[in-house]
Amino acid sequence: MVKLSLIVMHTFILLPILSLVLLVLLFNRKVLDWRRSILLGAIAWGYTLTAITESLSWFSLLSFSGLALSWSAINIALIGLYVLELKQHQVSSGLASTSDLIRNFKMPAICWVWLTGTIFIITTIGLIAIVAPPNTWDSMTYHMSRVAHWEQNHNVAHYPTYNLPQLFHPPFAEFAILHLQILSRSDRFANLVQWFCMVGSAIGVSLIAKQLRANLQGQVIASVFAVTIPMGILQASSTQNDYVVCFWIVCLAYFVIQSVQQKLNFSNSIAIGASLGLAILTKGSAYLLAFPFIAFLFLIKARQTGWKIWKPLLVISTLFLTLNFNHYLRNLDLFGSFLGTPADFAKEYKIEVISLPAFISNLVRNASLHADIVRSLNLEKLIVPLNGLVEKVIRILHSILGIDINDPRTTHPPGWYQVPGISFDENTASNPLHLVFILVSIALFLTYSRLRSQKSLTLYLLATTGGFALICLLLKLQPYQSRHHLSIFVLFSAFVGVVLSQALNRYLVSVLIVIMLIASTPWALENKYRPIAAEQNIFNMDRIEQYFINREQLQVPYEEAVNFVKAQQCQNVGLWLGTNDSVGNRYWEYPFWVLFNSTNTRSTRLEHVKVQNISAEKSNLLPYSQFVPCAVVFVQPKDEAVEIKQTDIQGYTYTPTWSNDTMVVLEQEKS
Repeated sequence: MVKLSLIVMHTFILLPILSLVLLVLLFNRKVLDWRRSILLGAIAWGYTLTAITESLSWFSLLSFSGLALSWSAINIALIGLYVLELKQHQVSSGLASTSDLIRNFKMPAICWVWLTGTIFIITTIGLIAIVAPPNTWDSMTYHMSRVAHWEQNHNVAHYPTYNLPQLFHPPFAEFAILHLQILSRSDRFANLVQWFCMVGSAIGVSLIAKQLRANLQGQVIASVFAVTIPMGILQASSTQNDYVVCFWIVCLAYFVIQSVQQKLNFSNSIAIGASLGLAILTKGSAYLLAFPFIAFLFLIKARQTGWKIWKPLLVISTLFLTLNFNHYLRNLDLFGSFLGTPADFAKEYKIEVISLPAFISNLVRNASLHADIVRSLNLEKLIVPLNGLVEKVIRILHSILGIDINDPRTTHPPGWYQVPGISFDENTASNPLHLVFILVSIALFLTYSRLRSQKSLTLYLLATTGGFALICLLLKLQPYQSRHHLSIFVLFSAFVGVVLSQALNRYLVSVLIVIMLIASTPWALENKYRPIAAEQNIFNMDRIEQYFINREQLQVPYEEAVNFVKAQQCQNVGLWLGTNDSVGNRYWEYPFWVLFNSTNTRSTRLEHVKVQNISAEKSNLLPYSQFVPCAVVFVQPKDEAVEIKQTDIQGYTYTPTWSNDTMVVLEQEKS
């Protein structure tokens, strides 16, 4: 009976998925291209989801009933529109759409072989995404924690927190997770947001390749290249947001290329504006990734249409702003700026010196993150890995440039830089084989005049490399920088598909693609935090244990503290995470939400108490000003031992009643 009720609850996540399907079907009636319809449907769905979230949030109605009613109403409207469309165009459009779909399935046998390998990777990642819980470091500190706060608060307004990234970071990926989490009353489907975006990106780059004059083989190569990127494979089963922003950038790139080749009409302007807005609403790196495409579009169309360019620009700007307006306002209200990034946090990311030597330094060091081609192909027993040689060359280059290879103005944390080896960590994984393919494709492009003569291909190459150049110019190098490279590699998929299909013998291309598929398989099977080929894997590990796979030593202390508080029948619990005003990313908050609310009902209310950073001013507003915890969980700072005797909260005194090496539980003194 319990399993049946869980299945029934989980079926409600089909409501937003049904809306996506209906939107794709409606667009396919108009454009008669299923891949383009998927992009347009996803963009419309993303805009709709944002509108629902912000509208319900305004009235604090972000709840199961609010979302279920909203998506049900939208589905009814979409079904009505689809039935009406079928009646109006019953014969001609349907036949054309069907024949177009059939033609897409008439491919050479080798393409089906490639797609079979690609589908295997996609299916494997999808299985991991459903079976494994969210357990990425950032998910434990801010991605999933902000979702839990929003679900509890029934709105997405800023709240008092020790982890400021929960507030100021763009929220779209978490908006989508929020809908799935509320409708299913669990985080079982949270990882699927990134997985869907991987699938969408693979479809999108094949469409870009088609727009760049690639044949069917080249379009399939583009999809295979995108799906086999190691960083992408690892990320696609997580609740990070790098693949989500990647998908919106792919959509943006496609409609920009189409508008450059044809006309920047009203419908394309809407698609570009919504894609740009959704990308910016997902991750700050979108500003850098999108800028070259928008700049080229403006320059080319301004030259063609003159002052009339203001019309499509107005449409693009309006859609971009409507999507981001509310989040900008929330940040402006609390932080005094639209982006909201605190100065001490920005210092970790924003480069402090802009010069040619610094740019060259960042360029080669960013590229060197993907240098371990030998271990990528599992050839270390035959060939000495190149990492050491590459690092020596880079150090010599820096001595010539007269710049420190670990310059703190361009590097964070200072002193960490080295050429990394192969990693199965979604935060640091590299893509050496794919970098080789990209470099070879660029060399072939420069060699063959028939490729250089294709203006759209040249523009696309410049825009994609321009995004990478801006990352190197404006962002400090970090150990996790390859995450920002995911969108660049995925965008290059279309370029690689076009070049390889036009410049190389098809038999050689077949061998190279099979090597790529085989070489990528370990990342699908041996994900460091969600493995399926290891002795301890997602199928035989306890789900709670998997939440702590990044920091196994925390599981027992967390469970002991939570069990003690539960035994006191306490339902209002304060979280006291540290003793300073840092922006946070040190404390694992989300496991508290999982452990305190292990059933499918949110029975325990969790709030941050004694916050000392800028978000503390939210503690003076309802409902936080009236929150009186019956117990407070104090988490010991990682690098220091703090003796807690007693503390006051809301006029009540709390004294320690339980502790271990990691945390202290304080309870309210009885008056």
